[in-house]
Amino acid sequence: MYRSEGQLVDSYITLQFWLQKHLLIVGGCETDNDGAGASKAASCGLSAWRVLSGSPYYKQVTSYEDDIGTAKRRSLFKIMNFKFYNKQGREQDGVFRMSLSPDGTRLAAIHFSGKLTVWGIPSLKQQGEWEQNDQPGYDDIKPEWRLSLEKRKKIKDKASFYPLIDVNWWSESAVILARCSGALTVSSVKTLKNLLGKSCEWFESSPQVTSAHDGGFLSLECEVKLAPKRLRLESRPGDEDGGEDDSDSDDESSTKAQYFGYIKQALYFVTEMERFAPPRKRPRTIIKNYRLVNLRSTTPEELYQRKIDNEEYGEALSLAQAYDLDSDLVYQRQWRKSAVSIASIQDYLSKINKRSWVLHECLERVPENVDAAKELLQYGLKGTDLEALIAIGKGEDGGRFILPGDVDIDELLYEEFLTPEEEAESRKEREAMKRQELLLSVDFSKLTLEQKELCRSRLKLLTYLDRLATYEEILGGPHAAEQRYDAEFFKKFRNQNIILSAKTYARESNVRALEILFTYHGSDLLPHRLAVLSNFPETTSPHEYSFLLPEAWRRGYSQKEEHGFLSMNPAVLTVNKRKPELEL
Repeated sequence: MYRSEGQLVDSYITLQFWLQKHLLIVGGCETDNDGAGASKAASCGLSAWRVLSGSPYYKQVTSYEDDIGTAKRRSLFKIMNFKFYNKQGREQDGVFRMSLSPDGTRLAAIHFSGKLTVWGIPSLKQQGEWEQNDQPGYDDIKPEWRLSLEKRKKIKDKASFYPLIDVNWWSESAVILARCSGALTVSSVKTLKNLLGKSCEWFESSPQVTSAHDGGFLSLECEVKLAPKRLRLESRPGDEDGGEDDSDSDDESSTKAQYFGYIKQALYFVTEMERFAPPRKRPRTIIKNYRLVNLRSTTPEELYQRKIDNEEYGEALSLAQAYDLDSDLVYQRQWRKSAVSIASIQDYLSKINKRSWVLHECLERVPENVDAAKELLQYGLKGTDLEALIAIGKGEDGGRFILPGDVDIDELLYEEFLTPEEEAESRKEREAMKRQELLLSVDFSKLTLEQKELCRSRLKLLTYLDRLATYEEILGGPHAAEQRYDAEFFKKFRNQNIILSAKTYARESNVRALEILFTYHGSDLLPHRLAVLSNFPETTSPHEYSFLLPEAWRRGYSQKEEHGFLSMNPAVLTVNKRKPELEL
């Protein structure tokens, strides 16, 4: 309440003081002009007053619009009409929250109707106006509320969460807007576009915000929770348990019960006897947690990295698309966080463009199941094929992981009808011809360093794939390998010298594994066969591995035979080499 010139007037709703200009801006309810010709600001409940050192202490700052529309000067508070939310007529709008821009040239105001207006200072000329329905994202609801059935039941009136609750300034051209739903945005004063991206920041309901300072601002939020039952006060005898529902729907449904209830209330009012006292609900304990959160300005790159660290991958991808950032970082983090499988290779690894990173993962990471291990190695081979080698030589790759394109084989005439077998054979021939043409276009004597590194990676991938096939055979075939596959053992086995692996199996008396190694890696092992077989323990019967030993044979009569000399057959075992194509 203020008293001016001996007259008691009503109080204001909100005000802002501009210290540099000694200007007081007052906001309240809209006025009913009745054709008086008041300015737009005055009709919305806004007025500017100069602070004086003497009586009457305030002088209204008028514009040309005010001067021609108003015949006489009115006092500071006579323009206020506090009949808002008049039940006899329409609800009266007005200003309940204002904020001055840092340079003092603009004023942002929130109205009871949810409208947001921007005014020039000190002229109070309107520069922008957005009704609630015109504001971007006004009807967004907190994601947690959509997922929670309990929250959805409690939100009976969604419209009550839409209005703005607080406003402040981020800069001369952007405002900080907070809504009853807890949504917080930094929006342009020209378009109200959210400068934080597609989604807003979420807080508890009705947060309060400060103006920006040193690249950041504070937000105060309050989290309200009901205490657990064990923490509630014990009720006295006769108290009624309110249960989980605090609604006022506990009245008796029958007319008779209501009648006796009224009688008991009357008797209690007259006698104040405890026996007539109405049942009381058990008191509920409400816990309020206040948090002061600091939000600071950041570069798109810093915000992008923070979103990735918080595992907000969808928002991170939106930022990458909006600011042209490297989306590989998102998929790299998802790939590292997930187990290697065929699905993760398709969803994450296949979307990464950096060739060196993809090849490193294909070579160094060992999946936990045999199918994924095979798929990962084969995917790496696709990126080291001839198409990638040629693209690197021409400088057209840009460091990207290049997959081979489909070979165009649809060159047959429509008159030619081929059987499925003939079509498959024709496709195979055309692919071989295409591959031969690509091979002829590569000069292997003049490869660049990147091309040589690609060839080394391909050779290593082929070696790992060959060792994986050998390991599958040792485990008992593809079906048995699904159950018995050991990722840690394979990680060691694929890099181990094949002779050392053979000696290890011999020391373990694993005859079958040694036979498989001799069969598929005979070119490396047969020259050292006796040295490998000498590692069998003495307790192992030679009959168990006799078929691995070399056999003696006669070459006919000779001087060597007369002296009892027997030569050894160095190739008793049939070497069934499983050699993948090592050439590019």
